[in-house]
Amino acid sequence: MKKLILFILFLVLSITVLHSAKSFRVMSRGLVKDNSTDLLWTRCPLSGNDIPIFDFQCSGEKKLYTWSAAVEACNNLVYEGRSDWRLPNINELQSIAYYHHYVSGSSNISQVVVTAFPNAVTVEDAEKFWFCLLGDSCYTHYWSSSIKDENISLVLDFNTGGISFGKVIHYKAVRCVAGP
Repeated sequence: MKKLILFILFLVLSITVLHSAKSFRVMSRGLVKDNSTDLLWTRCPLSGNDIPIFDFQCSGEKKLYTWSAAVEACNNLVYEGRSDWRLPNINELQSIAYYHHYVSGSSNISQVVVTAFPNAVTVEDAEKFWFCLLGDSCYTHYWSSSIKDENISLVLDFNTGGISFGKVIHYKAVRCVAGP
């Protein structure tokens, strides 16, 4: 009987955790707060001038960075009245992925809550998948500060939610984080 009760308790907790919604607060056109971690995120990825795209739908052109340039861009970012921005580690980056998000149409293909992080992956980004296969540039992969060694860092694919390794000399997208 104890095993059955423990199993039912485990099952209920698992279902609750797996199906609980992410809770974000869009603080401004450029800033999102993750209510579960208290981290602040740039709502949009960085653009050509090393600041986040400043369009409410994040529909501007995202810039791709090498890993060291990504670290530098986040560390030097002064945005929304803050200067404590940094490149997120892989756990922080994963915290905004919504792994139970199902594609709801051809314009909604990312594994993040699109009301908080619109256009994290666009249809055009996903169509450039061959860049990812070649390994040099990837429009759906976002850098993390988590490194395996001096040549490899962990990246999160916002199209699939998968984590993979990226050579630090290759080009990926960047989203900065601030806070605890």
